[in-house]
Amino acid sequence: MDGFNPVHPWATWGLTVLGAITFMSIVTWLNLILGKVGTFLAMILLVLQLGGSAGTYPIQLSNGFFEAIHPYLPLSYIVDGLRETIMIGSSAWNAIFVLLVIFIIFSLLQILHYTRLFLRMRRMDIPKEAAV
Repeated sequence: MDGFNPVHPWATWGLTVLGAITFMSIVTWLNLILGKVGTFLAMILLVLQLGGSAGTYPIQLSNGFFEAIHPYLPLSYIVDGLRETIMIGSSAWNAIFVLLVIFIIFSLLQILHYTRLFLRMRRMDIPKEAAV
């Protein structure tokens, strides 16, 4: 429709969806655990990723701070994976693997939080009349 033809269209789409759910799990966990502070930290993470992910210009042109945090930012792996699937045509499995690991870790942290909350609520002494 617009002339955009990635080398691997399905991999590009899949990587985009994986990146979205990865960020969703990170932001959800931050908001779940820290509330409004988590929202603020998510915004700080977004700003750090804009400068440190090598999406706008090469990381080699950045200062030492952004070069140091580059490997630890999820957006770095999305940018690298999209470069592979859109233009280069080689494998993006490294980026997919890292994003899956991040997604699984933050999803498990959410499950752990809700499990602890459920067990704590089960131990509460709630009269049956109040439960109805």
